Amino acid sequence: MASLCPHCKDRSLSPSRIEADLPALSCDGCGGSLLSLVAYRHWREHQPGQAAVDTADDSLDEVKDTSIALCCPKCQHFMTKFRMSADARNQIDLCVHCDEAWLDRGEWQLLDRLALAGRLTLVFTQPWQNRVRSTEAERRAEQRWGERLGEHYERAQELREWLRGNPQAREILAYVNQVRDDIPL
Repeated sequence: MASLCPHCKDRSLSPSRIEADLPALSCDGCGGSLLSLVAYRHWREHQPGQAAVDTADDSLDEVKDTSIALCCPKCQHFMTKFRMSADARNQIDLCVHCDEAWLDRGEWQLLDRLALAGRLTLVFTQPWQNRVRSTEAERRAEQRWGERLGEHYERAQELREWLRGNPQAREILAYVNQVRDDIPL
């Protein structure tokens, strides 16, 4: 029995290749691919090391992502979504029962641009997901400070960086804190 596309639901998945030596099952309708992580690990063992890539890329959001919950085409269990990075909104769907990953059209290329094609299995680890969440939280906090401080935000950033490298930072902050007590509310 042929596996049906978890996105289209009515199209059969056909044998294909994501890379020359990396087999997958792909949908000719939506362009997504089901990747066996067993096949991926075998492929990865035979690949040369990958160079780091700058992830500050405006084109990262161009790849469409499936936002609905998908069921594994092999076992019909719900697949779990994992964020690739804080720089890309896309999530890779993983069936933890079958060790199969669903890649929407263009997500393999996105992984490659993020220098993650050779490190895909790391994306599914808790430390990786924690790092993505932490990076996003830091960015949101900086955005809020930028909104609160307005035109003074850049100057405050400079001050913060200066204090980080200053051995007397605590004393300087204590001195500056005295000014706070003098400011009328």
